[in-house]
Amino acid sequence: FSKPQERMPKKRRNNGRSRTNGGGSRPSQCTNCQRCVGKDKAVKRYQVRNMVDASAKKDIQDVSVYEEYTLPKFYMKTLYCVSCAIHSKVVRVRNQDVRKIRFTTKKRATAEEKEQQIKQAKKRAEKQKTEAEAKVKAAEAAKTEAAVAPSAPAAPVEQPAAPVVKAQCQFDFSTNNLHILTILH
Repeated sequence: FSKPQERMPKKRRNNGRSRTNGGGSRPSQCTNCQRCVGKDKAVKRYQVRNMVDASAKKDIQDVSVYEEYTLPKFYMKTLYCVSCAIHSKVVRVRNQDVRKIRFTTKKRATAEEKEQQIKQAKKRAEKQKTEAEAKVKAAEAAKTEAAVAPSAPAAPVEQPAAPVVKAQCQFDFSTNNLHILTILH
């Protein structure tokens, strides 16, 4: 007989990709190193920057004929492969418990919110660990009780008698309704 194969540990719920039963995803290139990476696996960031830096912006506004002229902005969607995103600190390596917390690019959590989420994740992990330990201890205690106590026939447990139900029905022809009157004894 062969041993059942042990499964490899799963690091992430979605295996690092966002495709859900959709087959392969089209490749896109990392903006930093031009590496081909799946569009669902790439780390995506949307950058909105001013075309002119802050020091030149003031000079342009002083010289400009228009009083209220908003300078155009530079909109760029950047896609990073995982190694470039970690190297350029777009994303960071996180602990196993904290890895389960998901941040969206639309709303960035503040530092305090992140700390609260991390604390909650650690509490959940500790709680799950203590519950698992309690289950193991209970199972061990049950095994030792079964080994020590001789098997005696269990006394039959008496079940309470079921209540007798008497039902009466009346049909009202004027409204076409059936009235059911149940009486328990």
